[in-house]
Amino acid sequence: MIRAVLYSHNDIRLVEGEIPKIGENDILVRALKCGICTGELMDWYVDLKAPYTPGHEIVGVVHEVGEKVKNFKVGERVVVHHHAPCMVCDYCIKGDYVHCETWRKSKIFPGGFSEFVLVPEEIHRVDVLKVPEEISDDDAALVEPLATSVKAIRRANIGVGERVLGIGLGFMGLLNLEVAKIFGAEVFGVDVLQERINLAKKFFENVGSYEDIKDNKFDVVIVAPGNKDAIISALRHVRNGGRVVLFAPLPPNSPIELDINDIYFREITLIPSYSAGPDDMRISLSIINRVLPSRFITHRVKLNNIAEGFEIARKPETLKVMVEISQAVPTL
Repeated sequence: MIRAVLYSHNDIRLVEGEIPKIGENDILVRALKCGICTGELMDWYVDLKAPYTPGHEIVGVVHEVGEKVKNFKVGERVVVHHHAPCMVCDYCIKGDYVHCETWRKSKIFPGGFSEFVLVPEEIHRVDVLKVPEEISDDDAALVEPLATSVKAIRRANIGVGERVLGIGLGFMGLLNLEVAKIFGAEVFGVDVLQERINLAKKFFENVGSYEDIKDNKFDVVIVAPGNKDAIISALRHVRNGGRVVLFAPLPPNSPIELDINDIYFREITLIPSYSAGPDDMRISLSIINRVLPSRFITHRVKLNNIAEGFEIARKPETLKVMVEISQAVPTL
């Protein structure tokens, strides 16, 4: 089979190798499509893990099942989560799935940008979902990123009638606004890039630059990019007693000066939201046809052109790049 290997943030190549051999409790999924995640564009983050095969926004078809597997059959279309919790530890009981030791250790092999993906039992018994016929491959591939937005909105406890500001109008920023709307909020969005504002205006009415919101205050501000200035802006635009959602990390060794007294006396709540758990995935699948995240796909590439896909994904006029995993040929 063919798979992509990321050797550094600016070096991703195709390699040829054997199809993974599954054990009696594993399943093998033939990948159909996989989106390029914004997290895979964080240079410092991917360089820490390199070399590896990226890709975790996956829809595929069950190609083979281990002899002891009862919950899946060959030919079923599925969404694959790349991590899954044990569901029985203290963290899982409290719903803090991403802190579960099993969640942190579990992984698919080799990754979504591969023709075949081995999914171990600890993942497929908890967080591999069968896809209803009415859901397209494009939307199914985006269940996982949508689930991260679902988690963020749930952690912020966003309710009907609240005014929500989304900072950053990339793919995830738009998903955050869309989910907040579903939860009943009145949404606004800002960006410093005119290209992103222009794209967002195709989907949302109340989007623009910081000038457009001036001194307005919001019940909740969701900071999509891992950016110091965006975090400072969020604190400036959240109302007293409001909440700021930190949706992405900052690069290592990026200290940020915060006025703790301002946060204290204004009673601002900071809410980090990292990845998603099984509950979020199921909610995401249930609302996928209301959100239709495939609307935000701006570019498509074949696995053969994965390097080009990553270059395109970095451009401000790009929202989402979808990679079609089929008939790949290694480029030597």
